[in-house]
Amino acid sequence: MCGRYTQTAALDVLAERFGVTLIEDDNEALVARYNVAPSQLVPIVVETRQGRRIVLARWGFRPGWATGSGLAPINARAESLASSPMFRDAVSRSRCLVPADGFYEWQARPGQKRRQPWHLRLRDGGLFGFAGLWTPGDADKGEPPTCTIITTAPNEVARPIHDRMPVILLPEHEGPWLDRATRDAARVVPFLQPLPAERMEAYPVSPAVSSPQNDGPSLVERVDPGGAAPPDRQGSLL
Repeated sequence: MCGRYTQTAALDVLAERFGVTLIEDDNEALVARYNVAPSQLVPIVVETRQGRRIVLARWGFRPGWATGSGLAPINARAESLASSPMFRDAVSRSRCLVPADGFYEWQARPGQKRRQPWHLRLRDGGLFGFAGLWTPGDADKGEPPTCTIITTAPNEVARPIHDRMPVILLPEHEGPWLDRATRDAARVVPFLQPLPAERMEAYPVSPAVSSPQNDGPSLVERVDPGGAAPPDRQGSLL
């Protein structure tokens, strides 16, 4: 799964990277965040008739037909999107990008109760887009849009740490993924693959990231975990 990530880019950087042409007043409050957690409002990129737009959405998917408190899944499995009652309409009509520059996963360690957090990112440290789904909010009820991040099988970098990873779309797939004219899920589901391992790196970070109350650049600093998993055979873990 993906339960925490980082999004530290300023609004103008997000707009340039993702081709956003519609900037709204509430987006001006975006700040660097090193420990984005479920239920928080997060920036997502959606396609509209007027162009690409940044929307603030609550992380935890709630379709319009849902009643009561219910579940608000933060992740959706790529393998079952087309058949899932929760997500099958959204994958045809309501796809989005969730901008990020890294994410966290927690590694179980033999003989230890505390799991070791790792930060995973692109090797060049750049921005990328998670494949996501979203649902519009209800302004009359004061309910914001919501979103979820799609996950898939891990690549060679993520596999020693966790058995799932978020889908990081290749840049050339971001446009087709957002394309409102594409309603056939079979045309976009093939994009939901693990990012090639050679584009990524992973390193251990402080357990402080485990608390959503903690934030700041110190959370992404490399630490010595004392016994974390060794590099895979291709040396992908740094």
